[in-house]
Amino acid sequence: MATSSTQFIFISIPAAVILLWLFIWSSAEQSSQLSSPLVSNSSAEIDIGSRTKNVADKQLCTPETFNNGQWIRRPKTIRPLNTQQFEKSVGYTCPSKFAHKCYQRNDIELQRSKKIVDYTWKPEGCTVLPFAPSSYAKHLSEHPLLLVGDSITQLQFESLACLLGEHLTSTKPSVNVTGGDRKIKVDQLSYRDSDDAAVAYLRSDYLLRLDDFKLIVPFEDEGDQLGKGHNFPWVHALPMFDYIVINTGPHWHPNFKWGPHQSESELKEAFKQSMRIVFDYLKEHIQQHQRVWIRSTPYGHANCAQFTSPQAIPFAPTGQPGEYEWHMFETFDHIWKASQRQHKYT
Repeated sequence: MATSSTQFIFISIPAAVILLWLFIWSSAEQSSQLSSPLVSNSSAEIDIGSRTKNVADKQLCTPETFNNGQWIRRPKTIRPLNTQQFEKSVGYTCPSKFAHKCYQRNDIELQRSKKIVDYTWKPEGCTVLPFAPSSYAKHLSEHPLLLVGDSITQLQFESLACLLGEHLTSTKPSVNVTGGDRKIKVDQLSYRDSDDAAVAYLRSDYLLRLDDFKLIVPFEDEGDQLGKGHNFPWVHALPMFDYIVINTGPHWHPNFKWGPHQSESELKEAFKQSMRIVFDYLKEHIQQHQRVWIRSTPYGHANCAQFTSPQAIPFAPTGQPGEYEWHMFETFDHIWKASQRQHKYT
């Protein structure tokens, strides 16, 4: 049974940043009683592999302070521009195939990916640790990470698989992650010769079954869904992981399930009710040694795939057809945060 010191962290930043934050968290010595485990003292000695880095007078970035910064363009020279040279330049060791393919898809996407990696986010007034794949992978082998959510969470898993590909490899899903249910599809990474999960991804677009707001278990039906995807059970796997990242939102849409008017207000109330159920379950079952990250969803806009550089002023979604209720993401985030305050998670 969890106690009031259970750690729940809401992060309203792009998905990949959570992985950086998890590395910061894993690199520092931690006390199980810390009320804010992601904030380090400015003079903290942080061990990274066999080296010790002194984080100078600047404090390590928090999820809030990390957002205050700017995109810096540092063009990379990649010649010839092909998938092999691209991987070498950015430090990827990717599987030969993965769901979204991204830069592997075609030459147009490769060119676009090249333009993307020319930009680096630089926070102002705070410090981030350098990424050390070897020590990070070793840490995850001892403190496994579970990613639960939609296709954006899957992209997060795929990015991590590429960044840690020299140390973690794809393996057959462990029975304790699938619960023995062969219908549950799991992406799993293991450390070196181990068959145990160091990182696993379970697709659950809604976190619970929409028909009855039930947190399902293996061999139970996924229920109706509002789009393509999956709604696999996941709570059975929680005891096997020290770190859990969950996300939902983009697949929630107005529907007769929420009320007779198919309105956004009905959708909001349904989302609020369902997330209260998720929080209540986590509050009861998450142990002191575990940490849960609640990842928000960065919105896009209808023409975002046509852009090749960051926008100084982001285009907010308008609620028009083709934007899939992206304008509701901020509302969903407020519901997450309100649930945190209500349950007094530290």
